[in-house]
Amino acid sequence: MEKSRIKVLDEKVINRIAAGEVVERPVSVVKELVENSVDAQASHIRVEIENGGKKLIRVVDNGVGISHDDAFLALERHATSKLSTEKDLVGIATLGFRGEALASIGSISRLRLMTREADDPSGTEIVVEAGVIRRSAQIGMAAGTVVEVNNLFYNVPVRRKFLKSRDVETSHVHELITRLALAFPSVGFTYLEDGRVRLDAPEVKSTFERIYTLYSKDVRENLVEVDHRLEAGTLTGYVARPPYARSNMRSVLTFVNGRCVRDRLVNSAVTRAFSNLMERGRYPLAILFIELPPHELDVNVHPQKAEVRFVKPEQIFNLILDGVHQALMGAPFNPPSRVREPVFPSAPYAQVSRHVQDERPAADNAHGSHPSPPTPETHISAPLPPQAPNRTGPFSNLGVLGQIPGSFLVLFNSEDLVVLDQHAAHERVLFEALVRSDREGRRLESQVLLIPRILEYSPVEARGLASHLDLLRNAGFRIEEFGEQDFVVKAVPAWLKSDDLEGLFSELIEVMLNTGLNGDPNRLKEEMLRSMACRAAVKESKQMQPEEIRNLLSQLDRSSAPEVCPHGRPMTVRFPLSEIRRRLGRK
Repeated sequence: MEKSRIKVLDEKVINRIAAGEVVERPVSVVKELVENSVDAQASHIRVEIENGGKKLIRVVDNGVGISHDDAFLALERHATSKLSTEKDLVGIATLGFRGEALASIGSISRLRLMTREADDPSGTEIVVEAGVIRRSAQIGMAAGTVVEVNNLFYNVPVRRKFLKSRDVETSHVHELITRLALAFPSVGFTYLEDGRVRLDAPEVKSTFERIYTLYSKDVRENLVEVDHRLEAGTLTGYVARPPYARSNMRSVLTFVNGRCVRDRLVNSAVTRAFSNLMERGRYPLAILFIELPPHELDVNVHPQKAEVRFVKPEQIFNLILDGVHQALMGAPFNPPSRVREPVFPSAPYAQVSRHVQDERPAADNAHGSHPSPPTPETHISAPLPPQAPNRTGPFSNLGVLGQIPGSFLVLFNSEDLVVLDQHAAHERVLFEALVRSDREGRRLESQVLLIPRILEYSPVEARGLASHLDLLRNAGFRIEEFGEQDFVVKAVPAWLKSDDLEGLFSELIEVMLNTGLNGDPNRLKEEMLRSMACRAAVKESKQMQPEEIRNLLSQLDRSSAPEVCPHGRPMTVRFPLSEIRRRLGRK
């Protein structure tokens, strides 16, 4: 009779396989143990690691503890106090639920469990090595639980070999503790690396108090509160105002019912809310908490419980997008506490050139103010006369000192000297006018060309352009197909001051082909509108009239994001007058 080739695996092998899914690196152990402590209603959790967690991981809590008999059961696979029937898998409200963490960790390390319930006369100590209980004893200890994990992966050398350096593993643990501390501000956290305290966060009453403990002043001063509610759920938290940004998506921290998760849908919604506020390659800082009925999501979709699945993903996407967007659009723009007299005297100033004094009216319409094209003699030789703050709004309230030749506007208030990128500011104003017209479905004013322009493209470029003619028409272009690969432009937007139609349309077609291939029509539309605004905005070298500057500042006050251009670059640099006085030796 042929011998069977299929065998039932040994229990030790099963445990190691399970451990490979649950425990990827030291931070996985810390996550499982700390989540158990939170579920055990601990009010303070202490985490210690040595050598990045490879040598030692110790988690101490003052939670409810475990009884003597249950302590042995807790080390068995799939033994848990958080589930009892299959129905309990729907609507999980605890962080842990599978009952395999301690068993998995014990199978690949030397584990020591010490625990005591408040009513028990003594605690229980159990030592496990490679999944085998080596000894147990009754010990004296305070109520709560201590778990020590020594020599992680000592019996799985291949896995241990793939661990990174101590600094890398330590950084993962530090990041995790920070996230957990944000998720549970009512729990105190202490975190030590090789005997040194790296984080000490006493229990507090609010998330912002915890943020105050964990983040720098620079971060705190840039945060805007998010508080948005829809039928789908509740979104709270904080986002940083642009242009504050980070270099990767790790700065977007999202928590679903207290569980820190990595979710593409959530990240996509946050990125979308910042889409015209953040420079490419930069990412927002966001700390967001989503609260849903437990039955509206599935947390049992990832071995490490790092992902969730939403029952109504579209509603959650809109909840995040709308909540973050509203918070950003309503963010205050650092307004001065009160209007003070200007610190700069009104005289003496150098003589102002006749060109600057010639106050010709700037073109003005409902969509923005756009100066006349520059002439060769348009060059400033002296600063504009200072204008004391006498308008409402943080930008309108700025006094105007003049222009740095060929570059930027120089402004001031009672607290700061402000340098403004006039091209970026005008670009922001134009972009928002274009977005408004597209959203409202109305066409902007056009200017008929005396001689229509014929543009010719390759078949691929022609197809890309033909599929977006409606967007161009709403922006003020009168453009029609003129054969299979040609287009005729009969009118251009009144706001467009550039004669380089070929360059503009080449840039737009490149955006269509590059962005359109990603299948996101909204992103494509925004990229095209950005390109139009950038092309039409006043250039750095343009000399602006005083009334043109005032009009631009006034429109910035009505902008949704007056600190950044549509590409996410900052528009202003501020020099505090107090710092200027200090550096000049004045008190």
